[in-house]
Amino acid sequence: MTPHPNQSNTNRGSDIVSFTTKMKELHIAPMLDVSTPEFHNLMRILSKKLVLWTEMVVDETIMFSNDLDHHLAISSEELHPIICQVGGRSAEYCYKATQIVKEYGYDEINLNVDCPSSRVSGKRQFGAVLMASEHQDTCYDVVAAMKNASEEQRLHGIQSKSNNDSDDNYTSNSSRSMTISVKTRVGIETEDGTCCDDIEYLSDFIHKLQEKGCCKFFIHARKCVIGGLTPAQNRLVPPLNYPRFFELCHRFPHCEFIINGGIPGLEAARNLCYGYGNSANDTFAHNDESSRNHDNIKNIKLFNYTHSVPCKICNASNGSCTAPPPKREFVPSNLSGVMIGRAAMENPTMFWDVDRYFYGAEQNPTMHRRQVLEQYCAYLEKTYPRRCCDIDERITSRIPAPVVEFLSSACDICGEFYGNNDINNNNKISKISVHGPNNSKEQVRKPKISSRVIDRSLKPILGLFFGRPKSKLFRRECDRLSRDKNVRNCGPAYIIRKAMSKMPSALLEEEFIRTEDLNDEDVPVHVSPGSSR
Repeated sequence: MTPHPNQSNTNRGSDIVSFTTKMKELHIAPMLDVSTPEFHNLMRILSKKLVLWTEMVVDETIMFSNDLDHHLAISSEELHPIICQVGGRSAEYCYKATQIVKEYGYDEINLNVDCPSSRVSGKRQFGAVLMASEHQDTCYDVVAAMKNASEEQRLHGIQSKSNNDSDDNYTSNSSRSMTISVKTRVGIETEDGTCCDDIEYLSDFIHKLQEKGCCKFFIHARKCVIGGLTPAQNRLVPPLNYPRFFELCHRFPHCEFIINGGIPGLEAARNLCYGYGNSANDTFAHNDESSRNHDNIKNIKLFNYTHSVPCKICNASNGSCTAPPPKREFVPSNLSGVMIGRAAMENPTMFWDVDRYFYGAEQNPTMHRRQVLEQYCAYLEKTYPRRCCDIDERITSRIPAPVVEFLSSACDICGEFYGNNDINNNNKISKISVHGPNNSKEQVRKPKISSRVIDRSLKPILGLFFGRPKSKLFRRECDRLSRDKNVRNCGPAYIIRKAMSKMPSALLEEEFIRTEDLNDEDVPVHVSPGSSR
């Protein structure tokens, strides 16, 4: 059996781990109000190998929050690998934030030099604005502080371990190495109209970050326009510039680069990592002579890049150039992965095929939507238990939810799904009514699960039927039930189960379509005008 492109040969006879032997990675971009614990758990149901990210956590939040677990706690070891993204411009705060994030067990910490919003890059003066020339020294100081924090904590953890420190969790997390990375853009245009959008400016920025100890970069392949465009417009209007990204890989052979921006699906992701048209059955053995040459990127003869921005060949509406390398031998070996963002929110089921199609696993964790939804409901039932059958007045508003005692196994609303597991106690009833006298709709108890919890729980699965019949029916039913205050206390899992009951079984159990068999309309190409999957 010929190896998948992502199956590396570990018997290379060398102690040096090159970029060639490192497995390519697929990252889910950090997204505000999207990259929640609920979203993470859905993604992990779909794939065991995806690299997950938190939404950006501001350094001041980490420093002064009274509930750090709410912002940083990793709900399950199964969520690894997971990266925490931090935003800030204070070297002191980012130094301490790095130590705290490391103690929470994250696999990597990333500094946001990418966010263009007026609240972040404007008023708060961090995010993408740190790429501007007048703020770059601040960025360098922050990265140096984060690097020092991680290394000093590692050495302290090793020392504590050698002294048999009793706090095993602390010493375990502190003594390990944690990568410090930066997510940034290929260029920037500031509010005063100054435009720094060329390879020399970008190269100088990356070079100085490298000198401060950062050797891993996530590059959003668009320039950032601060002040003139909204965050949503900044994801679409500036043209994608893949040639500049590839040139950056070529100029910094000892750094690691992950490309982000306009990657609509898994086929496009794998084409970028392995060259256009390569499949799981192609022969890409890593122990041949041509692969050895990849250990030194200077020996790579990059293909003659006839594409440019604006690109007449790609013919995108905004001049984007999104052409992947034509062959594997033209892919920079230090291009270590790709990052996909909004497509994960619009069409999460595309990631059912990540483990097989992108990583080369023999099979995927799930095969159809019913499996995904059943597992997700089980997660929600554990995380946000129903509140319809208790007399506790506390509100379920975040993780962890209050621990309450059930008076009944189900109420008269959710009994169709939960009523068969009656609580074995003669002093408790098998069902409880949430209605008023004479079975009226009068509310007898206030909602004890917040609308925020309901919305956060439902949001990740609203696109689960993307492109399939009755997709709008599923979304409408979820929305209708979430607004019914008589239903809310039955929990988000009940709402999903009830919405599932309105969907045809044939659709719920319809097997997912393999990536190579998808039609164009199955891929949300709107995330990048004119790009191909």
